Amino acid sequence: MPRRYSEEEAQRIFALVADRQRMTSGADGLSLSELEEAAQAAGLDPGLVAIAAAELDSAPQAEKTLLGTPIEVVRSRVFDGPVDDDAWASMVTAARREFGQPGMAGQIGRLREWTVISGGTKNGITTRLTLEPAGDGSRVTLSRSIRDTVFGFTIAAAVQGAMALLFLTLWLAGADPELWVPAVIMAGMGVMFGAGAQIGTRVWRRREARRFESLLDRLDLIARDATPGPFVRATRETTAPRIDPVHLDIEEDEAERASAHRPRTRS
Repeated sequence: MPRRYSEEEAQRIFALVADRQRMTSGADGLSLSELEEAAQAAGLDPGLVAIAAAELDSAPQAEKTLLGTPIEVVRSRVFDGPVDDDAWASMVTAARREFGQPGMAGQIGRLREWTVISGGTKNGITTRLTLEPAGDGSRVTLSRSIRDTVFGFTIAAAVQGAMALLFLTLWLAGADPELWVPAVIMAGMGVMFGAGAQIGTRVWRRREARRFESLLDRLDLIARDATPGPFVRATRETTAPRIDPVHLDIEEDEAERASAHRPRTRS
């Protein structure tokens, strides 16, 4: 009876095979076709590998924060097949319509990007739409950053807090019995800036995430509409063979001559 390997042993074997194949080929990781072959060899459904890979690619990416405050929203999705220039132009048009800014489109190698900075180039909100090859498909990524805005709120909160601490120290030292008033005001403004940055950015992140998902759905439809479908060969109609009218005339003449030469019999 052949030996049967446990699930843990099978995983270790596949890991060793993957390492040896990577060292032999010189390329890191496995392609989708290689994952499907490994799944089939392990008794798994290869069709589910592509679905799981698409879900992994579509998962939200790690988003940047500043002192625990969200400053970025990123959503990515992998579309089937390549995206041609016309489809990319339509995607840029949809993004311009969504964000209400013309922006600037460019290409570096195989990476295509559309960028818009709203609210000024120094403290503005940067929005990017990128398109890059991803295996047999195309990865579309939407990102929006409010880092400069959050940084400004954080600095304002820190300054107000420092001023409140200064006035409080002077009041405790007996410099002026009325200094507690500006200390309270500065402390309140610092709390307002800090809470506004923390709460406001989280509301903004949830709203933008829903907005990005909706826009990615529309961009996916644009890519699908631009991709030519498989060629469908039309079925041929089975009709009776056509007869040239000239041949009909010849047949009628031959029938008349045959009837003329036919002997007549009296009844």
